[in-house]
Amino acid sequence: MYVLSISKCRALGLLAAASLAIATQPAFAQSKSPADVTIALSSASFSIGSLRLADQAGFYAENNIKPNFVVMDSGNAAAAALLSNSAQFAASGVSTALAARGRGQPIVCAANIYKGLSASLILAKAVADKTGVSPTAPVEQRLRALEGLTIAVPSATSSFTVPVKQSAEKMGINVKFAYMAQPAMAAALETGAIQGMMAGPTNFVPVIMKGGGVLWIDGPSGQFPKDVVPASSSCLQTTESYAKANPEVVKGMVQALQQTADLIKKDPDKAKSLIAKAFPKMQPDLLNEAFKVEAVAWTDISLTAEDVKHEIALLKAMGSATPALEKLDPASILIKP
Repeated sequence: MYVLSISKCRALGLLAAASLAIATQPAFAQSKSPADVTIALSSASFSIGSLRLADQAGFYAENNIKPNFVVMDSGNAAAAALLSNSAQFAASGVSTALAARGRGQPIVCAANIYKGLSASLILAKAVADKTGVSPTAPVEQRLRALEGLTIAVPSATSSFTVPVKQSAEKMGINVKFAYMAQPAMAAALETGAIQGMMAGPTNFVPVIMKGGGVLWIDGPSGQFPKDVVPASSSCLQTTESYAKANPEVVKGMVQALQQTADLIKKDPDKAKSLIAKAFPKMQPDLLNEAFKVEAVAWTDISLTAEDVKHEIALLKAMGSATPALEKLDPASILIKP
């Protein structure tokens, strides 16, 4: 004969109730696997480093996301991967997303990755010396010295192209452009195939350190005229259909970026140590310099209708805005997870 105490009866009752609650829960609540997402990067540039930093900090995992990064040759290539469903997200300039929208392609922007201009203009040292203009001369003089030179940029619609092209057109000077991936620019500069390059620190700092190039116009510090500088050099993009079907994944991606921004503000030393793991091949002095230049731009993930309006105006001034794009409501390209 078994006699159960009141306390044991209560314990068994609670256990039974808990077991029943678990059994009646939906299966996905018990074992919801992380969402596998592919993120197409416009380049391996340090300017999109916050995406890598978020991974090292474990923020994607915290938001139930398993990222797979694929480096493309340009923003256009990243957009193509997105539109072909080879990737669920892309990281490239707002101008690239707008160019796609102008052609009727349903790309939307979920968050800013890099606020402002991440690229700087570098001239081959021999070319810079030949201009007779000092790298510390007024910016207008340095811009006029570009007359007849060939400058490498990632693509025709890249946010890196706009400042040089717009400045040249406004000043009435002739600048030629060569389109190539950033990692290829240093070799092209060394061989004389190009005379200058618009690139991020990881691609141009080694050139300067070797004595082959001169920092001609510094983008992140604001040396280019403000009216030709993009509001964002890179943003997180996806398609309308994916965003509607996977709102929680999009929300998680944006949350990971916000957590990264907060980490940089609260503990920059920890953030730098984590980014070093994401870019293990970077020399410490190069990484320190790049982090100093780039990290501040990662701390504001906001992207507004005014930012988009500014980008449309830049594309229009470059002759790249289609009639559909000029009629586009700037807010329609933005999504709020």
